[in-house]
Parts: sequence; C-alpha cells; structure tokens
Amino acid sequence: MGMKFIIFSRPGCPFCDDAQSLLEKKNKNFKVVNFNLDQAEILKEIQDMYGWKTVPMVFKREKNDIGFIGGHSDLVEFLEKGE
Repeated sequence: MGMKFIIFSRPGCPFCDDAQSLLEKKNKNFKVVNFNLDQAEILKEIQDMYGWKTVPMVFKREKNDIGFIGGHSDLVEFLEKGE
C-alpha cells in the first residue's frame, strides 16, 4: 500500500472540506477523522502536541511512518512538490 493521508477535521470547516476535495481530485487514498464539539478536548491535546491551532490537521502515512504535513495550504504545497 502506498501513501495514505489522514485529515483531522471538524464538521462545517470549509478548509477541511477543501482538503478532502483536493485529495479526491488527485485520487489519493485518505481517511477523515471528524472531531465533534464534545471531543474538543481530545482535538486540543493533539493540536498542542504539534503546536497547531486550527483544522484541518493533515498527516501522511507510509506503512508505520506517520508525518505531520500541516493544514490545507501545507497540503496544497506538499502535493505540488509531488510528495
């Protein structure tokens, strides 16, 4: 299996939706993890681990190697570089 993307998202987030659409357009394998309002503390802990304040949080995964890409604009840049 090749690279897979993971998007940490919140419902109603336009940048999260755009990140998903971009990956769909590029035929990339991805999974979305939605954090609802009652899961805000969990999302905040993850954001604090990476020093990140917004969603989406986009990760790449190759086998057991998971790397943090960043947000929507970081994903665009990552894909433009040809990953």
